[in-house]
Amino acid sequence: MKLKVCGMKYRNNIEEVAQLRPDYLGFIFYEKSSRFFEGRIPEIPKSIKKVGVFVNASLDYILEKIETHHLQVVQLHGNESVEFCRSLKRKH
Repeated sequence: MKLKVCGMKYRNNIEEVAQLRPDYLGFIFYEKSSRFFEGRIPEIPKSIKKVGVFVNASLDYILEKIETHHLQVVQLHGNESVEFCRSLKRKH
């Protein structure tokens, strides 16, 4: 079983949860969410994969966040088409 903790927003919370060594930490990049992540992701163990959660975001926005935060996983929560998903996979 894999464990993902999502909605990470505050530095101290991120650091505390990272000590528990989940498989994934999720960061929400959707401005309308109360858990919208801004700022810089603190250093976390390399064994924990960083997940970016997006809702109907543009391809450029997603790619920029992947680059900026060194995301290893993208989770799409909107109405993204199959072609959009293929395009994202091809570009990264």
